[in-house]
Amino acid sequence: MDDLLEIIDYVKNAGARFADVREQSVRNRYVVTKDTRAEHLVDETNTGTGIRVLYGNGWGYAATKDKTPEGLRKAADKALELAKLASPLANEPIILASEPKHIAKFSTKAVKDVETVPLEEPLERMIAAGEKILKQKDMIMAKGFLHMRKQKRRYANTEGSQIETELQTVMPEITAMARANGEVKTRSFALGGENAGYEYFANMAIEDNLERICSEAREHCYAKQCGEGPTTLVLDPRNLSLTMHESVGHPTELDRVLGYEESNAGRSFATLEKLHTFRYGSELVNFVADNTWEGGLASYGYDDEGVECQKWMMVKDGILNGYGACRELAHKIGLERANGTTRATEYYDVPITRIPNLYLAPGKKPLTKEEIIADTKDGIYIEGRGTFSIDQMRLNMQFGGDAFWQIKNGKITGMLKNVVYNAISYQFWRSCDAIADEREFERHGFTTCGKGDPSQIGQMSHGASPARFRNIMVRRAK
Repeated sequence: MDDLLEIIDYVKNAGARFADVREQSVRNRYVVTKDTRAEHLVDETNTGTGIRVLYGNGWGYAATKDKTPEGLRKAADKALELAKLASPLANEPIILASEPKHIAKFSTKAVKDVETVPLEEPLERMIAAGEKILKQKDMIMAKGFLHMRKQKRRYANTEGSQIETELQTVMPEITAMARANGEVKTRSFALGGENAGYEYFANMAIEDNLERICSEAREHCYAKQCGEGPTTLVLDPRNLSLTMHESVGHPTELDRVLGYEESNAGRSFATLEKLHTFRYGSELVNFVADNTWEGGLASYGYDDEGVECQKWMMVKDGILNGYGACRELAHKIGLERANGTTRATEYYDVPITRIPNLYLAPGKKPLTKEEIIADTKDGIYIEGRGTFSIDQMRLNMQFGGDAFWQIKNGKITGMLKNVVYNAISYQFWRSCDAIADEREFERHGFTTCGKGDPSQIGQMSHGASPARFRNIMVRRAK
């Protein structure tokens, strides 16, 4: 840590109000299979140091791969120069929320390190899965995907924090494709990814689910067209993970709310005057933001501006209750501390506000998915993720799925195809009238969430139990 502390002293002596240094190494390992062959095998590491400086009311950022004292000082000089140029252009004073000094280490709980596993080991298993899929009736393609990531960080700032983190991430998925009845349909099996070691993939029940996803992909080819119009939806946790990501996660990023993302990814309808008053969902709807969630993809221990990761209510009893906020913007919503949501993808990326681990809290009363379906006279049960679309204000949204099942008089009566549902985001969550209890809670996540300019890729987990939504518009995908 001495090399980072030397740079901290260097920029502090040059007049910086605040500065931090983040040395980061990211190793990405991909195994991608198609049918019974390897399509991509990737094993690459990107290492360097980013230096962020606040001088007056201007920020400067510079990064380098050069670890020598001279290389680090050169990057620090560049960050200082940029901050000095930016300061006179500031529209308002920069106020940083306070944060205690942290001398800490944090690491993912892992049994088998993702760096030590020969890529041939998961490759062999995924090819065997492909062989089994292609032996099933009407199967024309099998696809496998495994992403293993190891991130190491050393962080220091002018407030005395010294933090070391080591994170491991595993994200697997297996997909079967069927062609029958003039249709081509797919079905996937995925657990949603975790910050964990290789054991997460090793313990995944791939083989037990292959015949099922093949059968359901084939059945989807013969499914009847869905009707159009308002109906009742029962959504599984994986489907809900995408819906909450787009319609709750992104709209509650404070930088987006304030317009900082407008030119790239849009704004948000969940503006500041709505905090603590706006009905985001029904009284059953509680969204918990939790970057302390063990195994959660955004559970970093400490974020990339030295803030300890935290847990809070984003939506409480249906009312908008909070935002994800960085240290610079926290004061705008009356927070004394930021909440640990500021992260960067690579060493050369500036840390930005990212969606936290976010989940829909399970229902408080004993209730199963089967009981929700049994209590539904007419509707559709949707599993998995499909295509989606949402506007720049995160209001008008459309989502598909991976499998669709017709509900008639409380029973599943067969599969449907080409289903998409449309809604205004807050009206959708207001229509929620049943959530299964914690026994059916599942976690699913993303490692490819895009944001920023230049674009960065972030990761976070979402969770839910199956839930029911009334009077949602369903249309037939063309």
